[in-house]
Amino acid sequence: MIAKNIKGKSFKGCVSYVMNDTARLLEAEGVLADNAKDIIRSFAMQRSGRKEIKQPVGHIPLSFAPEDKELMTDDFMVQLAKEYMQEMGIKDTQYIIVRHHNTDNEHLHIVYNRIDNNLKLISVNHDYKRNIKVCKKLKDKYNLTYGEGKGRVKREKLNSPDKVKYYIYDAVKSILPTCKNLADLRFGLQKFGIETEYKYKRTTFETEGVSFRYDSISFKGSQVDRKYSFGNLKKEIEKNLEEMKRRGREEYLRELAEEKTRQEAEKAKQEAKQQAPPSQPQESKPKIPSIGGVELTPQQWQTLKEGGYVFWENMTSKDGKTQFSSYVVLNDEKNKAFASKENPETFIKYGQYEMRLRDKRLIETGLYNQSHRQMVGRRIYTPLLMEREQS
Repeated sequence: MIAKNIKGKSFKGCVSYVMNDTARLLEAEGVLADNAKDIIRSFAMQRSGRKEIKQPVGHIPLSFAPEDKELMTDDFMVQLAKEYMQEMGIKDTQYIIVRHHNTDNEHLHIVYNRIDNNLKLISVNHDYKRNIKVCKKLKDKYNLTYGEGKGRVKREKLNSPDKVKYYIYDAVKSILPTCKNLADLRFGLQKFGIETEYKYKRTTFETEGVSFRYDSISFKGSQVDRKYSFGNLKKEIEKNLEEMKRRGREEYLRELAEEKTRQEAEKAKQEAKQQAPPSQPQESKPKIPSIGGVELTPQQWQTLKEGGYVFWENMTSKDGKTQFSSYVVLNDEKNKAFASKENPETFIKYGQYEMRLRDKRLIETGLYNQSHRQMVGRRIYTPLLMEREQS
């Protein structure tokens, strides 16, 4: 259920529009309803009591989801229309309720006189939030379907400027999740031919608004959709940045290290091919050791010898009862190995220092030598090694 509040100047134009060939008048209050001309004349007579009001026409299209079609009898639609008007404070005035059958969605139109029976003006200013609350209340009360908003609108049936608005909406929706700043949004929309324009405060020159232009038609961000106002766009971009931080440094380092390992392995493979003379007989291959009963491939052994690490995924234990996944690295002498469930290149806090997980394990197990101590000493945690040696 979706409603929209519209103010207008002409009862003739509005009534003529809603009383078209597909229309059926469901209910009329305070007007002669024999035909459209009588309805218009009735509205105009009461409106004449407040000629200074420039927009006396109230018009409310009320649309329902296709899933609720079987519920939409004439009586039920009239009931919904009346309850909606009551909740919105539209009462004690002339109105008509007209049902249309020219779209896939069941819908009706309410036309009412903003000059009520006591010649007082029915105000609908700033009723956007109240309209949302009333629609939600009625949907919950009668268990009506919550629609998917702009996702339901059939773009191919739109004409400008609505066609442009939905084109902009779809473009922003597709780009926004990947934007880390406003520049990303602007450059992304340029690929769709959409220009982004900002509004600045006169005194501080701070950005306070945004609009989008396509095919010589411009919309404010909030006109495209409330969630595309400048403030809401900034909030979404900030959420994107928080999500990137949430993924964490560890994932980034893991991906970086894995890519480096793949590149180095491929490079070593290519160099080996180039250096091997094709005319000479192949030398016997050096024996490649195993670790924990797991046979290493030549590429894995080369990676470990060069100070890298390998990752074993879904390996089966010797007894064949369990499966495991693990990272493996060697000490500096290349004669001992240790395994870790976490990426050994991950930087972690260790006391007051920050170091790689592999260095922490080497320190704790004593699998380091003088050259290793000098190497890590070039980082920031030499004092920690000295403390452990003295103890």
